[in-house]
Amino acid sequence: MQPAVGPAKHMTGILICAETQDSHRKPFVLVVPDVSVYDPAMSDSLIPVGCLIEASFSVNHRILSQANEDGFSLKAVPLYSGTITTPDGKTIIVMEYAQHTWRLPLPSNKRF
Repeated sequence: MQPAVGPAKHMTGILICAETQDSHRKPFVLVVPDVSVYDPAMSDSLIPVGCLIEASFSVNHRILSQANEDGFSLKAVPLYSGTITTPDGKTIIVMEYAQHTWRLPLPSNKRF
């Protein structure tokens, strides 16, 4: 893998679980199907959206101005950028958008 800035870096493919929270701010562990990209020296791991979709997750990338039409208040989710819904439809994760990247929200007990 070649980062946009800096030297080429070897990254390992692993199975990953990501601690996050659902749309009700309850802790949730997203088990990512197939292989993700991980490097312990980097701040983020890469989750392959295609693998989520192939496993029947619904991934809906949106922009901040679409929060209200999607039924989310910007007061509640100021970094709104879409949702990930589990295959059973029971859990919705509201993604955050910051620094040109979609991210899973940190669990509420991990916020700074």
